[in-house]
Amino acid sequence: MLSTLKANIIDFIIRFSCMNIMTPRQIRSVLKVVEVGSVNRAAEVLHLAPSSISAQIRELSQELGVALFDQVGRRIVLSRAGQALLPGFRQFHALTQDIEQQAKSINHEAVGELKLFAPSSMCIYRLPPLIEALQKTAPRLEVTLTHEPFDYQTALHNREIDAAILVSQQADEQWESQPLMNEAVVYVCHPERYQNMTLTPEQLQQQPLITTEPGCSYRLVAEAHFKKQGLTLKPRQSFSNVEVVRRCLLANMGVGLLPRCVVAEDLQRGTLVEQAVVGVPYYFQSMLVYPKGMRVLPKLEALIRVVAENRC
Repeated sequence: MLSTLKANIIDFIIRFSCMNIMTPRQIRSVLKVVEVGSVNRAAEVLHLAPSSISAQIRELSQELGVALFDQVGRRIVLSRAGQALLPGFRQFHALTQDIEQQAKSINHEAVGELKLFAPSSMCIYRLPPLIEALQKTAPRLEVTLTHEPFDYQTALHNREIDAAILVSQQADEQWESQPLMNEAVVYVCHPERYQNMTLTPEQLQQQPLITTEPGCSYRLVAEAHFKKQGLTLKPRQSFSNVEVVRRCLLANMGVGLLPRCVVAEDLQRGTLVEQAVVGVPYYFQSMLVYPKGMRVLPKLEALIRVVAENRC
C-alpha cells in the first residue's frame, strides 16, 4: 500500500506528465543550485559545464511557464514560484532516488549511498564500530554522514537523508525507532579538581561549569535538574562539539557535562575523573530513527540489522 507521501509524489508527477517535463537531471540541477547558491558551484559539484546547468534550468522554466530563479546582483535566488515548487521538486528527486536504489537492489543487495545524521558524540564514539560492521555485511554501500548544526527533521521528511541516530530520553512517535545503546550523561573533571564527595547542584554551581550548547538534550535535562533545586544552570563555557568540552577538561578548565561514552578511555586511564553529583547520571537512549510508512530499502535494512546486532 502506498504511503501518503508517495501518493502525493505520484499525483505531483501525473499532473505534469502530459507536458513531458521535469527530468531527474533538471530537478537535480535545480536542487543543487539552491543548495550551493550558484550555477558555477553546482556545476563543479555535479561535474557538468555551467552552461549545461543553466540550459536545464531554462528549459524547465520554459516548460513550467514560470521563472524558477531571480537575478539579484551577481547572485540568483529562488523566485516565488520556485519557492512554491521546491517541496515538490524535493519529493520528485527523492522518488527517483528510490527507483534507482530499487533497480540496483533487484537482488536485494545493499548498494548505493546511505545518508545519515548524528550528533557529534555519536559520530565520534558510537558510529565507527557500526560503520565497520556495515562495511563487512554491505561492502558496496557508501555511508555519508552529517552532524550538527543540521535540521535533521526536515531532512528526514524531505528524504534528503535516510535515517538519523539520536540521543533522547524517550522515542519520538513520529519516527520509526531502533534502540542502540543506553547512554549515561555525567559530570567529569581533571583529577586535580576532583572532590571525593557527592556534590549537590548548589556545590557544583560553585565550579566553572563547561557544557554542551543551549538546546542540547543533555543540557536541557541538567537545566531541569538545577531548576528543581531552585537554581539556574550557568555554565562558564558551552560548546556544540563534545570533543572541545573534553579537551577543556583535560586542560583542567572546569567540570564538564558529557556522555560517559565520550570520556570512557580517559576515565579508564585516570586522566579524567567522574565527579559524583546528587541526582546524576542523567540517563538517555541512543537510537536509530527513520520515517514511518516508507518502504525500507536494502541499504537501510542493512544498517537496521547492524544496529540490532550491536544493541546493549
